[in-house]
Amino acid sequence: MTIWADADSLPAPVREILGRRACPAGRAGPDGSGSGIRVVFASNRPLTIPPGTEFLHVDEGGPDAVDRRIEGLSAPGDLVVTRDIPFAARLAAKGRAVINDRGDEWTADSVRERLSGRDFMEGLRAAGLAAMNRSRSWGPREKKAFADTLDRVLRRIRATGPGSQDPGLGSGVGDAGRPAVDGSVPES
Repeated sequence: MTIWADADSLPAPVREILGRRACPAGRAGPDGSGSGIRVVFASNRPLTIPPGTEFLHVDEGGPDAVDRRIEGLSAPGDLVVTRDIPFAARLAAKGRAVINDRGDEWTADSVRERLSGRDFMEGLRAAGLAAMNRSRSWGPREKKAFADTLDRVLRRIRATGPGSQDPGLGSGVGDAGRPAVDGSVPES
């Protein structure tokens, strides 16, 4: 299983929490299981990452290059952490497990609703009828909500097996032929 983090805007405490969940296959993880959790932070700028995790630097392709790279490399049974609502909507539609740094889990239905509200407010702002409110802080409450949601979703993904698209939907797709971080496909 891989946790893909759209890391450009993730708070440092989220990176730390994800780093504590990283566990190579065969070594007991924080939950006592021996199944490996690979954590990959993807960004278009240099980033400090926790030990035991991987960094994917995407420096070409424009503003959505990181999103496209994660979307192309993620597989059924993976988890993606992102703040980007349109990106979360695309991933949820593909059956990927998606959460944000505030502890919200995005399903195809919940993200569609959130995207609709976002687009509506964007239209109001464009018409000059509403102002952008960026005053939402990120603190201890959000940190706890994120950690709780991360653990709950990881347990559910493990319970459904490595080949499930969305926790609860079995697809039978395993890790064979899964692309490596650099985009190459390992030999079987």
